[in-house]
Amino acid sequence: MALFHLLMRACVRKAWESQTLALPNPSVACMVLDQNYQLLSLQTHTKAHTPHAEVLALREAFNALCATPFPKEIDPLDKEANYAFLAQHHSHLFKDCTILVTLEPCNHFGKTPPCAALLSALKPKRVIIGAREQHPQAVGGRARLQEARIEVSVLDLPECSDLLYPFTRLHTRGVFNLFKIATRLDGNYQGKISGAKSLAFSHNQRGVANTLIISGQSARIDRPLLNHRFADPLYQDRLCDVAILSRNPVIDRTLPLFGVPGRAVQLYTRVQDLPLQLGFNIIEGGWHLLESLQDHIDMLLTHTHASLEPHQPIPHHAHAYFTPLHAQILDQDLLTWHSCGSTNP
Repeated sequence: MALFHLLMRACVRKAWESQTLALPNPSVACMVLDQNYQLLSLQTHTKAHTPHAEVLALREAFNALCATPFPKEIDPLDKEANYAFLAQHHSHLFKDCTILVTLEPCNHFGKTPPCAALLSALKPKRVIIGAREQHPQAVGGRARLQEARIEVSVLDLPECSDLLYPFTRLHTRGVFNLFKIATRLDGNYQGKISGAKSLAFSHNQRGVANTLIISGQSARIDRPLLNHRFADPLYQDRLCDVAILSRNPVIDRTLPLFGVPGRAVQLYTRVQDLPLQLGFNIIEGGWHLLESLQDHIDMLLTHTHASLEPHQPIPHHAHAYFTPLHAQILDQDLLTWHSCGSTNP
């Protein structure tokens, strides 16, 4: 069982790479091992309305096990076609496999068919679950697998529960507000900072979020576009709206961000009027904006670039209590995820 704990933590690290990008779905990763515990696949759910992690991992494992791979005409992002092909053509390829999944497989028809039903049809040797499903509509996956005479173990790892924090907050409260700040090692956040991979991740998030919130000072001084030109193609089908928080009720409408098509830009002079009560919202700014909005923040995401500037750090006075959940490296950037307070919804 110690081996499965280590492998599940590898799944957790993989899932954090796509954290928030599958909202309003949870971030989930799935690993498939052969009979000798050799890795066949490791995949994560990357976007709502696309195949779940289990389906993506099973597709990759199918190609590793079968001499005849998936038909090229089946788009890897087609949730129904991939599910149906696996259900009809698995040929008992997975009977000796072990499958690890960070969250109990879903057991309901939502945006995709239930993964628990697919696994019950494929009948792998065992399924290892990192965290139990808590959503009322999706529960029952473990029992369904056991009814299919599949060996099931639940690890109940805290790391797997932490992974669900954005999803849980969004579904229990109807809103998830993420504050994102990019800094150098000395805490300075002025100018262009993030590396290419870190920047691409932020742009991917803009293709998922409802609203992006910045300060009026940032809009006037930095003159950002706030588009998602560096996003992966998967996240370029839509762009979140922009809200500007400014004490000055007048703003130059010729600023670059007003010229981006396909989204609305709104100016707000009071914090209480900001669209912070519904959906997935990203706040991008510095320490002073964090101080102003700290009572509305669910999670803090810092992008720390391995560079220094020849001046003193910017002081800040935010008093929110943040708990570190996860850290990951993207080239020269360290991304650190923190929850605001405890990880309870």
